[in-house]
Amino acid sequence: MRTFYLLSALPGSGKSTWAKRFKADHPTAQIVSSDGIRLELFGKVDNFSNEPLVWETFLARIHEYGKEKDAIVIADSTNILNKYRSYYLEQTPEFDKHVLVLFDIPLPIVFAQNKLREGDRIVPDEAMKRMASQFEKPTPLIEQSYDEVIRIGPEFIAEELKRQNREDLFVPELLK
Repeated sequence: MRTFYLLSALPGSGKSTWAKRFKADHPTAQIVSSDGIRLELFGKVDNFSNEPLVWETFLARIHEYGKEKDAIVIADSTNILNKYRSYYLEQTPEFDKHVLVLFDIPLPIVFAQNKLREGDRIVPDEAMKRMASQFEKPTPLIEQSYDEVIRIGPEFIAEELKRQNREDLFVPELLK
């Protein structure tokens, strides 16, 4: 069965970490990352000089990996708008199963996590604020269109920091 996972969250929510952990448990899974494509094409994840090429490559790789009989493909990008959640569902008919992975992480944690990123992976505060203001909660129709919806909560961040022996960086008060 071909399975497509679309990740949806703000930067710093743990999308790439979740994808890597999922792949560790499912070695045949392929991760298609918009940041990874920018790094590959331009040498930096924050180089937005040719976004049409990035997104053309992103979708082409999803299709390429989706040709495998038992393909598991994870699309790692923000997908914060319902139009993107619909778009990738419509553009990937070769998959037998579509899974929407929603990260429900409180904004203070997302902003704190973003600051813990390294180098060009840190998203400027203004861009983070803009994306946070634009984020759309998936409509019931969007959720019903997917075969499965997985919700990832702040416990995921706490668990990951514990795995990395960085528990001191997680602030439980932010969950309130």
